[in-house]
Amino acid sequence: MVAFIAGHGGSSRRGSNRRSSRATTRVVQRIAAFPGGRLPTALQDAAAASTGGQMVLLGGLTALGRSTQAINTIHGPRVTVHSSALPRPLHDAAAVSLGGAVYLFGGGDVSSYDVIYRVDPVTGQVSPAGRLPEPRSDLAVAAIGDTAYVVGGYTGRTPLSTILAWRPGTQPRVVGRLPTPLRYAAVAAGAGGLVIAGGSTTTTASREILRFDPTTGRVGRIGVLPRPTTHAAAVSLGSEVLVLGGRGPRTGSPSAGIVAVDPRTGQVRSAGRLPEPLSDLSAATVGGSVLVAGGRTATAPTSAITQLRPETTTVSVAPAPPRGGSRRGAKGRGRGSTSATASAGSPPPLPGFLLIADRGNNRVLLVDPRRQVRFLFPNSTDLAQGRRLRYNDDAFVGPGGRQIVANEEDTHAIVAIDIATHQLHVLYGHPGVKGTGAGYLNTPDDAYPLPNGSMLVADAYNCRILTIDQGRVVHQLGSARRCQHDPPGSFGAVNGDTPLADGGILVSEIPGHWVDDIGPYGGLRLALKAPVTYPSDPQPLPGGNILLADYSNPGRVVVVDRTGRTLWAYEPRSGHARLDHPSLALPLPNGDVAVNDDYRDRVVIIDPRVNRIVWQYGRTDQRGTGPNRLYIPDGIDFVPATRTGQPDWGAVKHPSSPVAVAYP
Repeated sequence: MVAFIAGHGGSSRRGSNRRSSRATTRVVQRIAAFPGGRLPTALQDAAAASTGGQMVLLGGLTALGRSTQAINTIHGPRVTVHSSALPRPLHDAAAVSLGGAVYLFGGGDVSSYDVIYRVDPVTGQVSPAGRLPEPRSDLAVAAIGDTAYVVGGYTGRTPLSTILAWRPGTQPRVVGRLPTPLRYAAVAAGAGGLVIAGGSTTTTASREILRFDPTTGRVGRIGVLPRPTTHAAAVSLGSEVLVLGGRGPRTGSPSAGIVAVDPRTGQVRSAGRLPEPLSDLSAATVGGSVLVAGGRTATAPTSAITQLRPETTTVSVAPAPPRGGSRRGAKGRGRGSTSATASAGSPPPLPGFLLIADRGNNRVLLVDPRRQVRFLFPNSTDLAQGRRLRYNDDAFVGPGGRQIVANEEDTHAIVAIDIATHQLHVLYGHPGVKGTGAGYLNTPDDAYPLPNGSMLVADAYNCRILTIDQGRVVHQLGSARRCQHDPPGSFGAVNGDTPLADGGILVSEIPGHWVDDIGPYGGLRLALKAPVTYPSDPQPLPGGNILLADYSNPGRVVVVDRTGRTLWAYEPRSGHARLDHPSLALPLPNGDVAVNDDYRDRVVIIDPRVNRIVWQYGRTDQRGTGPNRLYIPDGIDFVPATRTGQPDWGAVKHPSSPVAVAYP
């Protein structure tokens, strides 16, 4: 749903031609995509249904072009391949859940089938449940109440225009007819009827959106898709029907589009994008989200599983220009705007997405270059179910892009957030209790997930660096019994432990403003007194140089070489450009630097070429929870974009290869 909320301003006068010069805000529900794992093999044209909080996937075509008998269930990140199988290989079938069981209709291999099978979603056992009036593949099915409605299809010789109704234990009967025979239509239930979108007619791909009313048997056109679409999937989500992917009249040109359809009016809107263009995909609504499994890219089937979730964001809508005139550019910038913007045609300041640990608001959010929130934890559902964060100081994406690891500094614990399911669990520590013994932490900082599944954490006031694997410490540098600078045997209070590509660690110690480079075998390679007051979270740069934040006011961001000589510094002392306790400076792939400006309640991107802020999220010195608002953001992680502009969670790796900062 799209709701429009009036902005601040005076009342309008009826009959007046004057337009308001004040901005409005618009609440938009977008569909965000998150990685959900992998199927055992690449697959397209599989039938899918949802029951018992899981997705059941039946048959399909493999990458070798062979039909399969496989029965897969997807529950969260787990994919189970049942030992039982379908009686025959098939693809282009359709499935629906009725009364806790899954029913499979038609499909085919060399020829089309007329069978209806019952599949037990727990055991995978298959039994005959009936027959269709004729063989039928390329069909669609959706349930309204206890009745399955089978739409269109292909006998192997003739496309079909009939709509069948069927209940377990009865014979299928014709209850409606399409205006024209239709194959590969996207069909889902909504508003008490069926939405039938696109599909292949006898001549081309359709763009029509039809509605079937089961009480009258009538089929009527209610709208049109943005373009002719066939081989798409459709699901019901909330009060809308989502049409996912598909392709146009030309084979081999799939779409990544997600189109939301109002089942009452036929009104359509663009609701988001899949991670990559797909046709012949399988989709089902599971709980409050949608699982997409397999499908065909432009060249081959895929094994990817994606979770789609609705996320509500508020965007500012600029006032319309006066009639007959144009709007001139403003000469000045308001408080909280960026000091410079990228010129037309130049690379964007944010070449992907930023994951922000919004410490004061006890949340983690992912924002895109347009400052839209693409992921939020906890959302209202999480809070209602008791899932919440407490003083999350940093947040880093885990291996494979499946979870976010956050250190709750003031509660002395490390937690993990499942990106797909929003489940939250404690990885290490006793929340609310600090200590030095096994299982305890004292103000953990920078909990980095490592590729092998372990994690590295600076146990700040225990003066040690821990490597933790499956809930136990497997390696330790420093000791809580001796808090003084003598690396690698002992350290002062540590607040940074950046993992290096060669297996080493960059450590920052608060007392004495030390930065230490510890080698992969525990030897000391470098200890330098950094030219800052309070060193925070050193980051490696090419050539052995180090990027470092100075957690002070005014704050600084510096690049130093191995001798401690300053090669570049950003250090304005007043005005909008001044930093107040920046805690992390992160090099971006485009040569810019992203910075947590903690006490000015913003995350900024600095272009070192011109020493200016060129982008920011959060209003300067205006903490809050609404759009473009933060409250003491204390951690960031960079998430690259896919070629289709979606967050590539799986591409985030710790450690990552050093990225150059483009200072003069």
